[in-house]
Amino acid sequence: MAKSLVVGRTNAGKTCFTINFADYLGLKELKFTLKQPAGFLSRRTFQLHTAKEELVASTNHTTKEIQQVQLQLPVGKGHKELQLMDTCGLVEGIHPEQKIRKAMAQTLSKLQQADIVLHIIDLAKLSNEKIQKISELDFEIYNYCKAEKCYVILANKIDLKVAQKNLSFLQKKLSQAEIIPISALYQQGFKEVKKFLLKNL
Repeated sequence: MAKSLVVGRTNAGKTCFTINFADYLGLKELKFTLKQPAGFLSRRTFQLHTAKEELVASTNHTTKEIQQVQLQLPVGKGHKELQLMDTCGLVEGIHPEQKIRKAMAQTLSKLQQADIVLHIIDLAKLSNEKIQKISELDFEIYNYCKAEKCYVILANKIDLKVAQKNLSFLQKKLSQAEIIPISALYQQGFKEVKKFLLKNL
């Protein structure tokens, strides 16, 4: 079964995307396999609305482990299966908390193992006081994955006013990658994401 990793900076919308993409595909509940940085496995089952309330937050590093869910993507009269892995958000530098450092190391390890990488970039954070800039971390993910992986950038928060201008900037700067504009919150662009995944499974 193919493994697809959702990766990006902290608060880019990774968990929101994972939950709402499962919702888009028709899941009524989420059965997450949680992989702790120390190697322990546990399982939790959520109703979708409960998952959104408990797992999605504006604070940094709400997700501190790999949250893996098995999805079925319909194709013709059948379906293809995919393991979608939500990850701890990455930051530049060395995080002061050991638990977060271990969680980020786990994310980087899974990045090497993944068959498909979904790199979420928050369009709203590409501009500040009229200065447009892509973080070094996003550049590093892009430079590694475009050569080594089946890779797509999910440009999140396309529903915001600033998004269109920043999307053009992103497309120009990271021109060697496929970029799909999405709203993880409102499920915009999910049809294109599903099409990309089916093409590469």
